[in-house]
Amino acid sequence: MEKNHPITTPKARRNVDDAMVAIARDAASRVGISIEDLTSLYILDSIKGLGPQACKALHNNGVQPCDACAHPDLMPIKGKRGDKLREQLRAAQTKDHTELRERAIRQILAAAKLDAKILSYAHAAYPPTLYESSYPVPILYVRGALDVLQERNTVACVGSRRIRSPYSEWEVSFVNRACVAGFAIVSGFALGADSIGHRTAWQRNGKTICVMPGGLDRPFPPENKELWKSLLDYSGAVMVSELPFGRTASSLTLRKRNKLIVAFSRGVLICQSSEKGGAMNAYRFALEQRKGIAIFAPDAGDDTSGNTAIAAKHSDAVLTNENGAYERWLQKLSSATWTERSGTASLGMPQS
Repeated sequence: MEKNHPITTPKARRNVDDAMVAIARDAASRVGISIEDLTSLYILDSIKGLGPQACKALHNNGVQPCDACAHPDLMPIKGKRGDKLREQLRAAQTKDHTELRERAIRQILAAAKLDAKILSYAHAAYPPTLYESSYPVPILYVRGALDVLQERNTVACVGSRRIRSPYSEWEVSFVNRACVAGFAIVSGFALGADSIGHRTAWQRNGKTICVMPGGLDRPFPPENKELWKSLLDYSGAVMVSELPFGRTASSLTLRKRNKLIVAFSRGVLICQSSEKGGAMNAYRFALEQRKGIAIFAPDAGDDTSGNTAIAAKHSDAVLTNENGAYERWLQKLSSATWTERSGTASLGMPQS
């Protein structure tokens, strides 16, 4: 029987269909999260300033989402910021959270229908690389091979949707080498460089993590429908999103997708990009998150102006397919100890 809790009071239940609740409760164990916990996470997400790091602090202190909503004083963050968060949580106790609870029910039902999972920190399959990053999203929607999420050797391959020769061939070569070295390939499922990374890993019988800019109930972009189907059937691929089922992609979610790609990865290879290309967001997030950075050598084309800009700041980031350079960079990534550094953090090659 449900406890009388701020998020599950009789008032909050009146507008929920009992049959839907029963089905969602039955599906919760398969999906990986209860109605109450998912609702609590939605409440925490509604609190201004309570981002992934604050949610992680709660988990590290043994505070469950439901307990944080019911007992704001358990919030471990100190100072004025902690006071503001606790004040907002207290105010949230008086609100009617019917809408958030119904959202949780609908999301659990959608996940069950798609044989998908909804992971919180408490789930054993929550990826350790993501949890240890500076962007540990508290809710992760997942379809595909859960075991791929446990890979610690991960490298992102991103770049232009209109990637051209020789950059496309260089990327295929790099991904082949990375798969042989035991790395999972992380990318954003866009056309061009992203698709080359995922497809090459699949064809090489490697592992790949597809970070999506919308809900996992539909492929984006729709032009990648066949690749989507192939990877859903492949035992070495997993699709992830911080966005709920039914959410469509937008310029904002595409940017968030790039941040999540970097969070999943030990290092980021920008294959080919103009200075205004979306892949440059991944470069900036890599700097912010102190991840390894590599690029292929730019040429005189405007479509490699991003590579040129990065090379001007980080000459050691230029990666060539000579004398085992790919393997050496991958080895540095796998052996690097990620620590806070001053200045520009880890540049092209993380210091071991």
